[in-house]
Amino acid sequence: MQQEKSVYKPMLGVEGQVQHLKDKGITFQLVNEEEAKEYLRNNNYYFKLTSYRKNYEKYEDGDNEGKYISLDFGYLKDLAIIDMDLRYMLAQLSFDIEHYTKIELLRLAEDLGEDGYAICEDFINSQTEDQRNRLMNEINRNENSVYCGDLFSRYPENFPLWVFLELIPFGRLVSFYGFCASRFQDKKMKNKYFMLKTCKDIRNAAAHSSCIINDLKADTAQYDTSYEVLHKLARIKSVSKNVREKKMSNARVQQIVTLLYVYEKIVTSKGVQEKAVERLRKFEERMMRNIEYYQDNDMIRTNFEFMKWVIDNWYLNV
Repeated sequence: MQQEKSVYKPMLGVEGQVQHLKDKGITFQLVNEEEAKEYLRNNNYYFKLTSYRKNYEKYEDGDNEGKYISLDFGYLKDLAIIDMDLRYMLAQLSFDIEHYTKIELLRLAEDLGEDGYAICEDFINSQTEDQRNRLMNEINRNENSVYCGDLFSRYPENFPLWVFLELIPFGRLVSFYGFCASRFQDKKMKNKYFMLKTCKDIRNAAAHSSCIINDLKADTAQYDTSYEVLHKLARIKSVSKNVREKKMSNARVQQIVTLLYVYEKIVTSKGVQEKAVERLRKFEERMMRNIEYYQDNDMIRTNFEFMKWVIDNWYLNV
């Protein structure tokens, strides 16, 4: 199949960027043009900020054909700030999940009489040659690390579990968790493994500062939502089955909600949970602060309301 040629677009300065937005029908009522230029120079960059346009429809005909409907620069700015807060919150929650996943694995290994060495060796040997090479490359990157270099040097050939868990990245930790679920023949762990895979995607997006809420369209999820997550969502009386299914068909919302579910299941410290509740409360307040901006955009407004219902029912009103 012939590869499409890439499109060349000239780099625009802030003057050209603002003019281009105006040409696309974006207004400057909440934020004037000079303030927008200053924001683009010092606080955000054009490509990232304008990615949130995907949540808005365009006129299909008439004098305004191809221009955005009811989109102000201030709305883009608000969405960018909400998204930043969302990334920070999800990153912290995912760090907690990673930590308590390691604790769970160490506890299970001890309870089931593992010596801590064979389980790591068996996992490595279970990989294909290509997978094994990638795994060893990930581990070997720690050799000159100021943080993990000492650990690496103490165990140059045979890693015990408590060291192995410190040397592998989160994606590999999730794979190892799935291996342990099979090894221990634990169905609950297996279900949790599939949910952790979903958490991995949103965790990586947050850690790499990727935009998250710039595409809230339905029917973008590649996989079915976990039955456990759907079962708990069904207990939220204010959310109908139709709304639940539609919102969870968006890949990003599905991943966020799954992470919130997994957090509650894996993180066992009451103190850590209380800090998470406070982070979620602050995020929800910021998400809903300017909800009136989105009264004419059902996709954004209803997704924000759905996430509020989940946070309220799972964390704030319990």
